[in-house]
This record gives sequence, C-alpha cells and structure tokens, in this order.
Amino acid sequence: MLSVVIQPFFCNILAIAKDGPFCIVVIVLTRYLLKKSFAPPGRILQSQKDFVATASHELKSPLAVMISNTDMLLDDVSLNEQAKQAVQTIDFECMRLSRLVKDMLLLASSDAKTWTLHKSIINIDTLLITLYETYEPVCMKQNLELKLHLSEESYPAMLTDKDRLFQILCVFLDNAIQHSKNNSLIEIEVIATEKNIAFSVVDHGQGISDEDKHYIFDRFYSGDKSHANKSNFGLGLSIAKELTQMLNGAITINDTAGGGATFTVKFPLK
Repeated sequence: MLSVVIQPFFCNILAIAKDGPFCIVVIVLTRYLLKKSFAPPGRILQSQKDFVATASHELKSPLAVMISNTDMLLDDVSLNEQAKQAVQTIDFECMRLSRLVKDMLLLASSDAKTWTLHKSIINIDTLLITLYETYEPVCMKQNLELKLHLSEESYPAMLTDKDRLFQILCVFLDNAIQHSKNNSLIEIEVIATEKNIAFSVVDHGQGISDEDKHYIFDRFYSGDKSHANKSNFGLGLSIAKELTQMLNGAITINDTAGGGATFTVKFPLK
C-alpha cells in the first residue's frame, strides 16, 4: 500500500523538477525510497518460502513413521471392526498429509531453484500407455470412463524430461477425476504438428468458471470456496505450471464442448 501512495507522489516531483538543478538528487532519492517501500513485502515473502521449506522437511520424517505404524496396525487381525475403521481413518489422513508435504517440498525446491531436469528422447506411446494403465483402475473405482486416443501414425521424437512430463499429466488427471461427475468420461489426447506437440486431458464434469480461470494456476487457490473437497490443497496445478515453464512449454485451460474443462500443455519440437 505504501508504494501505491509513494510512486505517484514522486512521479509528480520528477515532473516538476526535471528541468531544475536538483533533478539528479530527486531521481536518486525517489529510487531509494521506492526500493525501501518494497523491501518489507519482499522479506515477508522470503520468510514464507523459508517456512514452507523448513516445515515440509520437518514433517516428512514423522509422517513416514506414522504411515509405517498404521500399516502394521492394519495387518493386525486381532483388531475389532471399530478399531480397524479408526486406524483406516488415521491412515487416510496421514496419506493426505503426506501428499501435501510432497507438494510443499516440490514448491520449496522450485523457490530454491534446485529442481533438476534429466532430458532424453522419449517414446510418447509408451508414456501415454503407462499413464492410462496407472489411472484406469482409479477411474473405474470412481465410476468414470478413461479413454486414451492414440494416433495411428508415429509421434515425432521429443526431447524432454519424461518424469516431469508424466507428473504434469498426472496433475491434469487428478484434477479431472476430482471434478468429474459420476459415470462421465475423461479423455487423454495428443496433437502433434511439425513444430509443436500438445497433450490434453479432457473432462466432462462441472467445468471452471471464467473468474476461476484467472487464478486456477496460483498456489493454494481453490475454486471450491466451501472447501468440501478435502483432497484438494490448491497446489497441483501451480506445480504443473512451474514444471511446464521449466520444460519451456505453455499450459492452458479451455471449456470442454458440452461442459467440463480441458487442460493442455504444449511444447515446441526441436
């Protein structure tokens, strides 16, 4: 807020003093005060990033211990039904928290610029089939149909980080599953040209409002204002965007014809 007030004020001073002998002094003073006005928000942002990184690392070890011990309890045949149900609830919440910590660690790595890429020529057919086989059981469990559209022609050679690309597509599919209606269809599509290749995940669910489209890739943003969906922390799509930027790609969202959302990630072919 301070900078919003200071900047127009000093712009007026510069306009008045630009022809005077004190022009250089005023310019230097203006830049100094503007820099000082922006400093506190910068320090706060850095403190937040440091906290996320530290908290994520500190939570990782105790979570692993809790998950390990709940697995042991679930294997205990002497537990009665009520106790087993309680342990299953604890295990579910531990896994949910573990996903959050994993996402926070990824974001901390991004902020620290420590993400690494391991690029190689990938087989797109193999990547897509693996993706389909990973999510088909998940979709079946949620009463959703998953369809993979493979081209009859061979896909062009693509130099990229296979694991990072797979991670982006997993985020798209997780998002599609969360927002799809019962018995609806989710589709995986790939369109390749001489210059680009685009991977899309198409759902036929509730769709995303025009207002939410502006913020959907922001960290911790959720279109579910009621927070009824407790598995969504608002991190997945922001991670997908940052990974896409690392791979020199572009990420977009569009409405699906008939209702739903289509997430697309496009990369140049070199």
